[in-house]
Amino acid sequence: MYIWADDNKPKPNDKKRPKLAADPVFIVLLALHIGAVVSWMGGAVLFTSVVMPSLAKMSPPSRTEFIQSALPRYIRFSAGSAILAVVAGIALFGYITQVNTTNQPSAQGFPIVASGAIVGLIVLIIALGIMVPSGRKFVQLTKQPPGQDEMPKIASLQKRMGMASRVGVALLGIALILMVIGASV
Repeated sequence: MYIWADDNKPKPNDKKRPKLAADPVFIVLLALHIGAVVSWMGGAVLFTSVVMPSLAKMSPPSRTEFIQSALPRYIRFSAGSAILAVVAGIALFGYITQVNTTNQPSAQGFPIVASGAIVGLIVLIIALGIMVPSGRKFVQLTKQPPGQDEMPKIASLQKRMGMASRVGVALLGIALILMVIGASV
């Protein structure tokens, strides 16, 4: 995380701790990665614990209006934060393993961090492969006049999105735990 500043190397009789200079590239990549992960997880937890249960209790006109106004924004936010989290994580990993060797995970921590990264990629696949397409289709169906054919499709999409969001939140929690443990070992 820190590198020795050239002009502050410890001297043999110096009882003071040397000043440490932060690696700015590492700090920026780490901040981007953590910020995007917090956004992604926060949005996913909010969607799973508040939005989906609330949709079931809304009247059909209120539900339709909410879905058409809020869900497209949520989909963009969720997809954007998920992609940024993964891209920043890959850039951070590449930087610490190729350029800044002082911040590499230990031999014991590396497989744990790698496992967390794999779990994170699985959640990204779930988000982009299930949640985003289902959400877009869900919004499209609510824009059509209600008919008997659409109701089962809407219910199925809502169920699929609820299941994918619960699995995604659980896996994001596991990825977070693995990353924290791997980075601190």
